[in-house]
Amino acid sequence: MKLTKFTNQEEPRNFLRGALMWQGSVTPRILLSVFMMGLYTLVLSMIDINYYKLPRFEITPFEYTGAVLGLVLVFRTNAGHERWWEARKLWGAIVNQSRNLLIMTWNYGSDDKHWREEMTKWVVVFSFATKESLRLKKDFNNLQDTLNQSEIEELKNAQHMPIFVAGKIAGLLQQARSEYNLDMLLFTQFEKQRILLIDHIGACERILKTPMPLVYAIKTRRFILLYLLLLPFSLIDLSSSMSALIAMLVAYPLLSIDKIGLELQNPFAQKNLSHLPLETICQGIKNTGMDILATAQSASTSKLN
Repeated sequence: MKLTKFTNQEEPRNFLRGALMWQGSVTPRILLSVFMMGLYTLVLSMIDINYYKLPRFEITPFEYTGAVLGLVLVFRTNAGHERWWEARKLWGAIVNQSRNLLIMTWNYGSDDKHWREEMTKWVVVFSFATKESLRLKKDFNNLQDTLNQSEIEELKNAQHMPIFVAGKIAGLLQQARSEYNLDMLLFTQFEKQRILLIDHIGACERILKTPMPLVYAIKTRRFILLYLLLLPFSLIDLSSSMSALIAMLVAYPLLSIDKIGLELQNPFAQKNLSHLPLETICQGIKNTGMDILATAQSASTSKLN
């Protein structure tokens, strides 16, 4: 399956290629701000040279405040990465629970073929419903061969799509218990896996609906802004072109780190850089389900022959 433009991908092994990559880099999103910083410094330098001597700042205070600013930005980036990594672990758990349910369905569940196929179908659909729910979308084109049109419409109209699918799975488990005499111990194990799926979607929604504290974001960006606005006054004795270049070189990493922290806060949004490859993960679960189904059908055909 083709990855979307900003899906997280493996880092290139070649250093030069990795350093010069454009797609997937935060550079295009901060380039205008960096150039504005250079232009701002250049204008101040020209004013100082041609019209009015501006005040000078010693570089030492900027060294001290720069260290503090670095700590603030590292904390912001780490907080964003922690959210991204937690989301990845949750989706890894969704994969594991889905596989467990699929294996249990075909090895310990009811012998009824229709029941097994229905369980397989809805276990696969759960990951797709979760993906679309987290992205606030309802695109189920990849399930055209799994669900009929009526089922797709029913899923789209559900108030909470993952809960709707989990309800379908719960109904099938109850059917296996009441109609097919599923052992109570096995029923309990099935339920544990289903409940864990609900726990994982809840944790993903916590990440989605709880942004970084606004008060911290405001303070961080205010600190960066003040630092960059005052920086030209410590560079003013340099030539106008050199002071602008140095200001841009300082602004580039500061604005990059701030933007990276922001991009990582929502690992589900397709517009964000390095968002999680949810299409690939969901397709992997679907492939597992289809492989198990195909293997079971092949084994059944062999027995008949």
